[in-house]
Amino acid sequence: MVLLTAVSALSAISPLIALPLISRAAGPTGFAEIAIGQALGTLAATLITFGWAVRGPVEAARSTHPARVFRASVAVRGANSVVALPAVAVVAAIASHSPDHALAVVSALAFALQGLSLSWYAVGVGRPTLALAFDALPRIILNLAGAVLALAVGQALVYPVVLLIGTLVAFLVATWAIGFRERFSVRVTLSDAAASYRGGWRTATAAALLTFSETAPLSTLGVAGSPAAVAFAPFDRVLKYGYIGVYMISSSFQGWVSSAHGAAGLHRMRRAVGIHAVLGLVLGTLFATVTPWATPIVLGDGFAIAPLTALFGGIALAAMTVGTALGVCVVLPAGRDRSYLVAVGVGALLVIPAVLTGAAFVGVAGAAGAVAVVQLAVLTALGRAAFPTLRGR
Repeated sequence: MVLLTAVSALSAISPLIALPLISRAAGPTGFAEIAIGQALGTLAATLITFGWAVRGPVEAARSTHPARVFRASVAVRGANSVVALPAVAVVAAIASHSPDHALAVVSALAFALQGLSLSWYAVGVGRPTLALAFDALPRIILNLAGAVLALAVGQALVYPVVLLIGTLVAFLVATWAIGFRERFSVRVTLSDAAASYRGGWRTATAAALLTFSETAPLSTLGVAGSPAAVAFAPFDRVLKYGYIGVYMISSSFQGWVSSAHGAAGLHRMRRAVGIHAVLGLVLGTLFATVTPWATPIVLGDGFAIAPLTALFGGIALAAMTVGTALGVCVVLPAGRDRSYLVAVGVGALLVIPAVLTGAAFVGVAGAAGAVAVVQLAVLTALGRAAFPTLRGR
């Protein structure tokens, strides 16, 4: 558990290492282009993953042949990529404010390929070295190398290009090493993939809705041409890296919770939620108090997050942390997929009108406040879904 959490956290903070370099190489406008591409790419990555990041650790942990589970995921995610990658490139071009759209489009494609990550599989089989070798280390190297090269040549486009090529190479190497070195039946793999489409659509839809509610704020402001989009980008990126870190940590608990049953499983669920409640309080407080003065130091001149905006971000991050634990460590392991889908659907339904309304009346702070309201609504819905299980019913 400790090793998986540490590796997951290391993977999560890898883009943060590159932020100070990228912000200086791209400037506020270019940074906003990358941020818009990253937001759209993250949503595309979720569509490519088709719920494997959520249900995959459970299936791998309970399977007698986890490599077979991995091969089915490769077939599903590969097929989804053929559709999702061209689509996200078109949407990124529409959302971009740049004349050539290249920075937003390539960034969207690069971050969309993260849907091919194998970190969920490493969690399921309890092998942190897999996540370290094929996910965490490549991400750190690629982010640093791309950011340094972009700053050195004065061309921000270099950063997403390096990410795109490197992520694809890492995925191909990992796929060969884990699932394709041994003899296997292509017919069985395709059959498993078809079964995954039939049985996993509800979880995949829920994951897509959840990601949509978290990535839509900046994308919506970009597509709508809101003047708040550029100023909202630093807040959105810092908050999203907090989200990513929480997801990485929460996913480390999935295999642990799902591998126990009865009273032991209930005890682990309660412990996971308790740990995340403390984590949410700490992260939310840090975000609200540290980001206003740290952001200009880290990102450079022209980047700022107002105290009120940071407070709303802290509330959103704390609510998201507890809600994630309730979802992936209680509601889904308890088999309440429909309740999970309804809960995350609440956020997806509210996010666009809330953000547009908040930005129209109060600017960046209003959009941030809308994000906090959406996360609190999702937390409430997930809490209601998890309450019967946590009570032992």
